[in-house]
Order: sequence, then C-alpha cells, then structure tokens
Amino acid sequence: MHAMFVENIIMFIPFGVLLPILFRKFRSGWAYILTGFICSCSIEILQHITQTGYLQLDDVVTNRTGTLLGWLAWKVNRKI
Repeated sequence: MHAMFVENIIMFIPFGVLLPILFRKFRSGWAYILTGFICSCSIEILQHITQTGYLQLDDVVTNRTGTLLGWLAWKVNRKI
C-alpha cells in the first residue's frame, strides 16, 4: 500500500513540470492545481466506470501532491 502511495506521487510529477513549460497560464498557482485535480478525478472515474481499478480518494490527493511537487521543481529550476 505504501508503494502505491509513492508511485501515485511520482507518476504526476512530470505532469506538474510539463504544464508550466508548455502553457503560460499554468505558471500561476491555481491553474495547475485545478488541472491536476480534474485529471486525477477523471482517471479515477474512468477506473470506476470501466471497472479496471478502484475509485479511491487517496489517489486523487496523492496525484495532486505529485503535480504540486512537479510544479515546485519547475519553479525552483526556473529561479536557478
């Protein structure tokens, strides 16, 4: 269970890095948080509809955390 928690965070870090690189509007704080949340919810809903996984709120939170960490990495790299 702990490994899945970490994997969900790691899976969304590139998403948080690439959003502000590709699109200017995702350089602000709220735009990337909302987009990461919507994408994560979409994945969870599709898993529930197709019955290929479990609908878990923990996954939404960890995916959003991964997006945040990726965005913070982009922000730090940009300042350097």
